[in-house]
Amino acid sequence: MFGALDAHDPPHIISDDSLAGITLDVDGITLNGVVVSGSAENGLLVRSNNNRVSSLTISGFIHGIQLQSAADNIFSANIIVNNSIGVTANRGSRSNIFYLNSFDNSEDISGMSVENIWFSGGQEYQYNGKEFSGALGNAWKRYTGTDSNGDGIGDSSYALQVRPSILTSGQTGLEAVDRAPLVSSPESYTIIRTSNATAAGDRGTRGGDIFPESTDSRPSQNPPQVSAYGGSQQPGTGQLLTGGPGTSTVPPPNDLPVPLLQYWWVVPILIIVAAAGGIWFERSFKRRNLQEEEDLFRTQSPRNVTVVTRPPHTTLSGGSPDHHYYGIHLPPLLEKKYPGAEYLGEGGVGRVFRATDTVENRNVAIKIPVRFDEVTGAQFTKELHIWQGLHHKNIVEVYAANVFPTPYIEMEFIETSLAMKKFPLASAEAVRIIRGIAEGLQYAHERGIVHRDIKPENILIAADGTPKITDWGLAKALADTRHTGLISFSLNYAAPEQLAPNLYGEAGPWTDIYQVGVLFFEMVTGRLPFAGTGMGEVTQAILHVAPTKPEISGENAELIQAIILRCIQKKPADRYGNIAEILADLDHLEYGE
Repeated sequence: MFGALDAHDPPHIISDDSLAGITLDVDGITLNGVVVSGSAENGLLVRSNNNRVSSLTISGFIHGIQLQSAADNIFSANIIVNNSIGVTANRGSRSNIFYLNSFDNSEDISGMSVENIWFSGGQEYQYNGKEFSGALGNAWKRYTGTDSNGDGIGDSSYALQVRPSILTSGQTGLEAVDRAPLVSSPESYTIIRTSNATAAGDRGTRGGDIFPESTDSRPSQNPPQVSAYGGSQQPGTGQLLTGGPGTSTVPPPNDLPVPLLQYWWVVPILIIVAAAGGIWFERSFKRRNLQEEEDLFRTQSPRNVTVVTRPPHTTLSGGSPDHHYYGIHLPPLLEKKYPGAEYLGEGGVGRVFRATDTVENRNVAIKIPVRFDEVTGAQFTKELHIWQGLHHKNIVEVYAANVFPTPYIEMEFIETSLAMKKFPLASAEAVRIIRGIAEGLQYAHERGIVHRDIKPENILIAADGTPKITDWGLAKALADTRHTGLISFSLNYAAPEQLAPNLYGEAGPWTDIYQVGVLFFEMVTGRLPFAGTGMGEVTQAILHVAPTKPEISGENAELIQAIILRCIQKKPADRYGNIAEILADLDHLEYGE
């Protein structure tokens, strides 16, 4: 399983000029909560079976999702927008189910197999505060149907516009159909329980999603009977509905034998007995091995774990023995150089410790790779080389660094970050901090370096109030034309070109300018300029919603509003041309002593 731990700050994948941002070549993968953009041909390439893909935002690709000989995959609650083609599949792709997805692309589907399904099976769901049951389809930007009974499902089916090239001579006039198109965004529907099979394709529509149009185009509340020949039989008609050429002839699995159903009550009893036995075994095993583990740690110290003994403390039972706790620590070679280093935290590439430089008699921060694999090592080494060459009062200073035998960066230690401050700030303080950040970025830009990840967590505030830029892990040398592969950054501060380079171009100095504007906006208002209830809404706002003036008043309010609005324009060409222009406008702001 791969996906987001925090739905409001999901991981982001920016692809290079490759085949796909994400490729699924292994069966049984669960993928959810990821934003995918970049310059690859496909956002998601699926070449395997039985995968579950949900809550992805895919935009800016030639093909949002491409299926190649992929079967029995389920796609739900995804946002597939601003692609040349939303979904495309070859003829070997079958029985893939799409429901509760949002589609708004130049062309929503293309090259489709005749055996994919565009609505779920029976669901019990809530819509506008009322409960309904039935199939759920997808939200299509071009669907214009009405909803007369208020169940959130269109009164008429939505005929998917399939390219004629995929139809064989015997399929003239047949169309792929979403029989339960949504009239609102998928977020408006809450599934209470699944009252039928997982999706329509598992109960009677396995034969395909190409159906002749019938008089009643609404999804039937009584699912069709399964035929032994792979089609479906409408109750009371005796007519076999098939998908035409390409229909699967594999019979569906049979229902449970009736005698087994008579003993259904045995199942919950077995589950309870198994759970109780598992709990008993787990607790017994822990008690039996606790002493052995403690003896082991007394005799040998693992290379990657520090064993810390907590002093005994009094409890209601009269006392407690010592327990071992495990803390992340520096590699052995660095431990000798920095004894007693304290673990502070980690990001996508590095892990940071507080330590003491005994030679210079000063506190320092030590950063090491969070993993020692090839990709992380390359990214860490790039950050080291870029950061080592930057020396400015508004950039965290690197004191020492090395790659072999153990890669690390030793830098000045600053305890406070901008993220620890409570926003909004007084406008004079916000201007002072933004000026310092801008001066540090101007210095970096003059040396051909862009940061690309300006946010409160990456701005440290020294004891004298000086803002200093840290974490140059996403920084890029402008002269380096190589693509960096996968990049992770914070969605709330991402520039449009970072999310959709096909629409807004590549990242550059203008990206730092945009992020400075977002940070300035947040510092003076206490909120972000582009927000939403989920990652899809935030992404749409960043890409398409026009920025509004920050709600501020007082001294220099109009000038500050103008500076911020120019920084956060969608198109890089509409922003400031360089950091020096921002500094020039900041110089016009006057504050009394």
